[in-house]
Amino acid sequence: AIIEIYNQENKVIGKEAGVFTSEDEVLTHSYVFSAVDKAVLKVKDKNYTIKGICGRDTKKELLKIKIDVKGFKPAIFGREIKEKQTVFISLPEGKAIEGRVVSVGERIKIEVFSPVPKIRGLPVFNKDEEVIGIIEFYIKDKSYVYAIPVLLEEISFEKLPLLSISAWKEKRTKEWMESDIGKRQTIVYLMGMGKYEETIARLKELIKKHPDDKEAYFKLGVCLGKLGRYEEACDTFKKFVELSPDDLKARYNLGTLYTKMGNKEAAQKEYEFLKKLNTKEAKGLSVRLLNYIEKGEVL
Repeated sequence: AIIEIYNQENKVIGKEAGVFTSEDEVLTHSYVFSAVDKAVLKVKDKNYTIKGICGRDTKKELLKIKIDVKGFKPAIFGREIKEKQTVFISLPEGKAIEGRVVSVGERIKIEVFSPVPKIRGLPVFNKDEEVIGIIEFYIKDKSYVYAIPVLLEEISFEKLPLLSISAWKEKRTKEWMESDIGKRQTIVYLMGMGKYEETIARLKELIKKHPDDKEAYFKLGVCLGKLGRYEEACDTFKKFVELSPDDLKARYNLGTLYTKMGNKEAAQKEYEFLKKLNTKEAKGLSVRLLNYIEKGEVL
């Protein structure tokens, strides 16, 4: 089954794939509708309406979608995957690309012997024509692909109330924004946009939850410094240095902050710390810091 992706102008902008798990349900990967305005399911050049998303396996990043017509033959799923076993990737036109399993884990790494079209969700079959995986992503040189294992006894779907594509996107976005990685990426975005006050508030929330989060302290120190809140920035970098005493950039930042606060003696100590370290990075930062202490200029 091919899932054709459309934009707002009703033009096809991409193709994904899936495999039937029942007469009217198709298994595919979680990202299929991440940037989609409209989609239809296509089987043998005939279009079928996607009624919505009806289930998911969050751990494996799989989705189950329901269409408006019953009567399709569901796939048979395998029970094991072994390294070095021969597999076949089913293509939309009915052909198959042969491959070999290189490694098995959370994802199956497959060496392919012919180019595979870049369509995520294509099913991977074993010699008994049982589905054991669906393609998730490709390696640049096209010699390898990675698939999500979909063994019969390992898939555990959470049932969802039937969600439209737009409702699913909204739900997924909200969950992502509330997740740890979503919060961190939002912080990076806001910081890049120069929205330091909002970034600071989010970083403080993150630190409250993760009090030993070095990266959060570092970013917080940078944001506070950007706003001229040098004393707070200095205290933040001190906390960072407690967690990571040998971090060179933190030492350099502390030196510049001390200089801005008029405490050249403390800045000089950071310079001495960098100077005594016999690495290229430390020497470069020490030269830059000394120039800043003496001339107030950044090299």
